[in-house]
Amino acid sequence: MALAVAQSNILLLRVQGDDCKAMTTDKNARAAWATLTHDSLSAQVGKRTLTGVQFFFLNFGLLLGNILVLFNTGAFASVSLHATGDLGVSPSHAGWMQTYYFISLALALPVSSWLAVIVGEVRLYLAAMIAMMLASLLCAVTGDLFWFLSGRALQGFFGGLTIPLSQTLLMREYPESAKPFAVSLWSIAALSPFTLGPAAGGWLADNLGWRWLFYLNVPLPLLAAALVWALLFDRQSPQKKMPFDGVGFLLLAAALVCLQTVLNQGQDADWFNSIQLISVALVGLLMLAYFIVWELAERSPLLDLRLFVRRNFAIGSIMLSVSFMMMYGLLSVLLVRLQVVAGYTSFLAGSVLLPLVFLAKPMASVMHRVVHRFVARLLASINILLFALYCGWVSHYDFFGRGGWFAQPLWAQVLEGFCLGGLFVPLTTLFLSGLTPRRQTQAVELGGMLRVLGGSAASPLFGLFWERRTAFHQSRLIESFSLHDGWSSEIIARLHAAGLHGQLATAKLAAVAGQHAAILGLDDTFRLAAWLFLGLAAVVWLAKPVGPKPPVAVKEDQRKASLENLMEEP
Repeated sequence: MALAVAQSNILLLRVQGDDCKAMTTDKNARAAWATLTHDSLSAQVGKRTLTGVQFFFLNFGLLLGNILVLFNTGAFASVSLHATGDLGVSPSHAGWMQTYYFISLALALPVSSWLAVIVGEVRLYLAAMIAMMLASLLCAVTGDLFWFLSGRALQGFFGGLTIPLSQTLLMREYPESAKPFAVSLWSIAALSPFTLGPAAGGWLADNLGWRWLFYLNVPLPLLAAALVWALLFDRQSPQKKMPFDGVGFLLLAAALVCLQTVLNQGQDADWFNSIQLISVALVGLLMLAYFIVWELAERSPLLDLRLFVRRNFAIGSIMLSVSFMMMYGLLSVLLVRLQVVAGYTSFLAGSVLLPLVFLAKPMASVMHRVVHRFVARLLASINILLFALYCGWVSHYDFFGRGGWFAQPLWAQVLEGFCLGGLFVPLTTLFLSGLTPRRQTQAVELGGMLRVLGGSAASPLFGLFWERRTAFHQSRLIESFSLHDGWSSEIIARLHAAGLHGQLATAKLAAVAGQHAAILGLDDTFRLAAWLFLGLAAVVWLAKPVGPKPPVAVKEDQRKASLENLMEEP
C-alpha cells in the first residue's frame, strides 16, 4: 500500500511538470523503431557497399523472414481445425493456438528495441530467426497441446522481435533516392496474412498436411538468417547499456496471459460460474491496474502510457485496435465456420478471401500518397463506413450455398480489400499528429501493441457471439416446427420419400436446423460488426482535425511512410 501511495504521489508530481519532464522517456532511444526517425536510416558510412546480386539477396532474405512471421497468423487461421483434430482436442482450442501467438507477438514489440541496443541489431535478428525455427520445429513434431501452445507462444515472441528489425536493416542499405521503393516493397508483405495467407495455408493442409506449415518454418528462417549474416556481418552496431523496465514487462505479461486465458476458456468453463476463471480474471485485472500505476511512475517505462492524455492518440489507437479486432474476428469466424458447418476444405475456405488481394495493396499505396492532402478524420470515417457497408452486404449472403462458394461473395470481398488497404494509414496519421519524431516511434510501438492485442481478443469474442446467436436461432427453429402444420408435414413427407424414417428423419432435421441456425448466427455476427463500424465512423470525429499539410522533406515523408508500414504489420 505504501508503495502504491508513493507511486501515485510521483505520478501527480510528473503530471504537474512541464513537457520536458514528461519527455524523459525520449532519452531512452528505442533502437529498433527509433532508427526510423533519424539519419541512421541512411547508408552507414565506412561500410562496404553491396553489389547488385548481394543487394537482391539481402532484399530476399529480409522480406522472406518478415513474410514467414506474418504467414504464421493468416495461414494458420485456415488450418487450425486440422491441428485440433490431430492433437485430439475440441475445435474451441483452435482459438487458443492463435491468441497466445498474438499475445507473445505483442509482448515482443517493446522488448525488441531494448534487446537491439544490448545485443546488436544483426545479432538479435539472427538469434530471433533461429529461435523461431526451433519453436516451429516443436510445433511440427509435438502431439501434446501444452507443448504446441508453448511452441506457438515462442513463435510469436521471437517473430515479433524481427518485425521492426528487419525493416530497419533493409532501409539502411537503400540510398536516399531509392527509399520510396523500399517502403513500397516492404508494405507488400504487410497485407499478406489477410489476402494470400489463408489460401496458402489451406492448400498446404489439404495436400501436404497441416504440420508442413511448421516444417517449412525450419529451413526458410535458416536461409533468411544465413543471407543476412553473410551480407551484413560488418554492420554490427556497438553494444550499449540501456535501462529496461523488467517489472513492468512481467506485470504486463501476467495481466495479458490471465485475461486471455479467461477469454479462451470462458465458453467451455461457463464463464463466471467457474471459481477458477473468476480467480484468474481478478489476478489479471489486479496485475493490469498495478502495471498502469507502475508505468506512470516509472522513469524509464516499458510503454509511454502518458500518450493517452493526447486526444488524437487515444481515439486513433483505440479505433485502430477495435477495427482490427472486428476485421480479424470476422475473418477467423468465417474461415472456421465454413469448414465446421458447411464442410469446406481448408483451401476453399481460404480462397473465399482471395479477392481481397485485388485492391488491398493498390489502395494502401494510394492512401500513403494522398493521406496528407485530405482531412484524416474524413478519410478514416469514409473507410470505416465502407467497412460497415461490407459487413451489411455480407450478412445477406448464404456462404453455405454449395453452388456459389466463390462467385456469390466475390464483389463483397473486393470491397473489403479496398477497405483493408485504406484502414491503417489515416488512423495512424491521426494518432501521430502533433507528436515529436521520438514520441511518434513510442506511439507506433504502443499503438501497434494495442492493435495486436485486439487481434488476440477477436477470435474468442466473435466466436462467442456466433455460438450464442446460433443456439438462439436453433431453439427458435425447433419451437416453430410442428407436425400439425402443412409446411412441417411436407418436409416429413419428403424425408420419407428419400428413404429416411424415424430416428434417421429426426437426425436429418436436426442437422438441417443446425446448419440453418449457423447461417443465421453468422449473419447476425456480420450485422453486429456493421453497427459497430457505424459507431466508430462517428467516434472518429471526436478527434482534433488533422487537415491537409504542405509538402514535407523527402526524408521526413519516407520516415512517416516507414512508421505507417510498421502499423500495418499484424
